[in-house]
Amino acid sequence: MSRVSLRVVPAATLAALAFAACTDAPVQPDAAGPAPNVARAAQAPERVAPGEVILQLKAGATLDDVLRPHGASKKADGYKGAFVVARTAVGNERALAALLARDARVEFAEPNYIRTVDAIDSRLWAFYNPGGMNMSFYNDPDGRTGPIPSSYASLLDADEDAIEGIASGGSAVVVGSIDTGVDYGHPEFAGRLIRGCDWYSQSASGNSSGTCSDWTSDDTPEEGHGTHTTGTMAGASVGVAGVTGAASNVKVFVQRVCGEVGCYTSSIVNAIRAAADQPGLVAMNLSLGGNSESTAEKNAINYAVNTKGVLVIASAGNSGSGKVGCPACDPNAISVAATTWKDELASYSQKGSGLDISAPGGLCYSNTTEEGCIFSAVVAGYTEGRSYTGPLAGGNYAYMNGTSMAAPQVTGAAAAVASKLGLRGTALRSRLLSTADDKGAAGYDTKFGNGRLNVYRAVKGTSLGAGL
Repeated sequence: MSRVSLRVVPAATLAALAFAACTDAPVQPDAAGPAPNVARAAQAPERVAPGEVILQLKAGATLDDVLRPHGASKKADGYKGAFVVARTAVGNERALAALLARDARVEFAEPNYIRTVDAIDSRLWAFYNPGGMNMSFYNDPDGRTGPIPSSYASLLDADEDAIEGIASGGSAVVVGSIDTGVDYGHPEFAGRLIRGCDWYSQSASGNSSGTCSDWTSDDTPEEGHGTHTTGTMAGASVGVAGVTGAASNVKVFVQRVCGEVGCYTSSIVNAIRAAADQPGLVAMNLSLGGNSESTAEKNAINYAVNTKGVLVIASAGNSGSGKVGCPACDPNAISVAATTWKDELASYSQKGSGLDISAPGGLCYSNTTEEGCIFSAVVAGYTEGRSYTGPLAGGNYAYMNGTSMAAPQVTGAAAAVASKLGLRGTALRSRLLSTADDKGAAGYDTKFGNGRLNVYRAVKGTSLGAGL
């Protein structure tokens, strides 16, 4: 029985090829807003320390004379008197700073901004979403440009709270990539990939043996899918493991099971069992699937989960139907639906009985730029859509959307939790599901499962406030 890869449509190609499950009609640009040809995701105002303003006076000025008319007062001196921290009413920080900055006696004044350590790239909205991010018309066949309406903008806290450094200092773990292979030369994975079998090439050549004779599990420029999903879960700068500080302790066991034809079930089954036997492996990612159940897959998943204590995390499917695809349909697997930056179920995402959890998979429209999709690594020479350079020098990156992008968010979280807390098997599964943000109907539902993934709560056991 064959399997068809859960192919996502690279965002850059959506102008020419409408995403099959996306029925959103084109929308008009906001006539009151700017109309740039290319717009990056807008940044929400940076957070500020409540009730604090930083200022420096010009020579001869007296602090009390400057602050008293505004109802403000001195709170503290800066290092060696280089500045002063003034106290004002909470919520008045920006207004007071603006007033003081216009005062001829003041050198400068500004709110006491709250930065983040090694701030998350604004393209990685799934990890930190300040709200107010939006896309623009860019690929619109009708030639419209400018921002799309604010109703399409991202919502504050529609993210996983994957905060930098929360999983640093853990122990060594391994996760499995069962996909189209990975670009072994990509800087996101330097020194952290374990070369596994190219089961796809074996099967495509007529050799479905469970003994590997082809170890070239490299991704191809015509695919890029496996590099993208692996980057999302374990990339040094674009993955859950990397952002949370766990990457140095996370290796990835790479097996190729998908290619031009699709993904052979024999290849998938071989890969699941080989991954389960890999020392140190705590979870494997399968961003692939089909409609038919496979007993061979069920047996392999049962072996991995119940004999070896390894999580099998699989994408729910991209048809938009009310039935979870397979192998995600297996009760022993963790099935993952996709959400958008509005914290809604993506229109393409499959759902239904047996759905376990949801995670950001992105959604961008056929006539806009890609910022609503998931940004991650792709193979060098990627030909399936528009690619970018950076964040790491020498690496190629692209936006994609799909439940294929949602599942590795959960796998990356599993790696971070397993590394930091030492949880394995059923305890690790329970931790991921029980700490999700409840969405939709109260409690479990067939639209979001146990909720949308919350990485911070899964690692730390506590919650961040809204917008943090």
